[in-house]
Amino acid sequence: MSYQVIKQKGKSSSKKYSEVFRRMVVQEFERGPLNKDQLQVKYGIGGNTRIFEWCKKYGKLHYPSKGSIGAPMKDPQKRRIKDLEKELADAKLKLLAYEKLISIAEKEEGISILKKGRSQTITELAQTYPRKVSMFCELFGYSKQAYYKQFTHQTRRKESYSQLKAEVLQIRQQMPRLGTRKLHFLLQKTCPIGRDRFFDLLRKEGLLVLKRRKYTVTTDSRHWMRKYPNQIKNLVLTRPEQLWVADITYIETMEGNAYLHLITDAYSKQVMGHELCSNMEASSTLKALDMAICKRKYLETDLIHHSDRGLQYCSKLYIDHLINNNIQISMTESGSPYDNAVAERMNGILKEEFGLGEQINSLEEAQYLAMNSIDVYNSLRPHLSCQMLTPIRMHNQQKIKVKTYKKTSNIFKDV
Repeated sequence: MSYQVIKQKGKSSSKKYSEVFRRMVVQEFERGPLNKDQLQVKYGIGGNTRIFEWCKKYGKLHYPSKGSIGAPMKDPQKRRIKDLEKELADAKLKLLAYEKLISIAEKEEGISILKKGRSQTITELAQTYPRKVSMFCELFGYSKQAYYKQFTHQTRRKESYSQLKAEVLQIRQQMPRLGTRKLHFLLQKTCPIGRDRFFDLLRKEGLLVLKRRKYTVTTDSRHWMRKYPNQIKNLVLTRPEQLWVADITYIETMEGNAYLHLITDAYSKQVMGHELCSNMEASSTLKALDMAICKRKYLETDLIHHSDRGLQYCSKLYIDHLINNNIQISMTESGSPYDNAVAERMNGILKEEFGLGEQINSLEEAQYLAMNSIDVYNSLRPHLSCQMLTPIRMHNQQKIKVKTYKKTSNIFKDV
């Protein structure tokens, strides 16, 4: 086999080697077993660094930098092996450092990081290296069968979480700030999940509701009209329409403050009557009372009406209406909102959970929002104190005992 070697004019000792020849020499050098000197003799190649330059240009192996030109060339295979050995040693040291870091973290946090994260780690690595799943499983001390079983379980859990999140958002469209415990109760049948895991999921998705504390005084008890004594201090609630609590709360609109007049059954927590208008007159409060009276189911039982000592509730018009309907009268003895806690809590629910605490565009919009919110509240929102029944369902029976949380009072409980 002949190779192209061209002699240049005037330089008999200088040769020009074709690219094909140079590549052939480099390939033979990298395959071995001949070294540089032996190849120079074999092909009559002059110059101490010529083959080295060809290797740098055409070779596939790693070669020394320019600083080593002129020094005797080392065997490239040995050089490559040495480089690989160094890379391997560095990789082992790096792996050792990570293992130590994981060990310290596990001791400090008291958890097994490898057990908790290995399945997800394998899954993410498998996306890039799909044929290396077995190797990754072996690396983490995990059988391939166990990994795929866990992978299937996690996939189903993600699908379940997606469905759960969608249902939470759907409920929140009607009850925007419904508490997590009540949400968990409503979703138990369709998406069974532990309460702690449910809390964690909502926290991760940013769906937890933070309570806002805000109290504005709407009561003026400094007047000459008669104030009635408190008749419910030691009252134990046993049935619906045993006690109604009344209150007025303000609703902020772009057109000015509006006022929501409410009558709530203390046993069932059902809103019996409501009226939203731009004033706090007794005539408006009376409309809420009339609505409540029209909704009564148990006309033969005794009923107490409890309120603060505001002008509306002490007015002759309002008092006469209560007396004419055989409703007993009870009033708070101080200005503290805790003396009428069920009514105050009702105000808070409508404002915090249903958006009535936000500024609303107009009185008309506020009236629509209040009416819709009360309908949803009465028919859909479960109550802790009602054994997780909705107000309407609680009101339609007389056997369930109201759940209480404090020994100091029997009626002013969490609703």
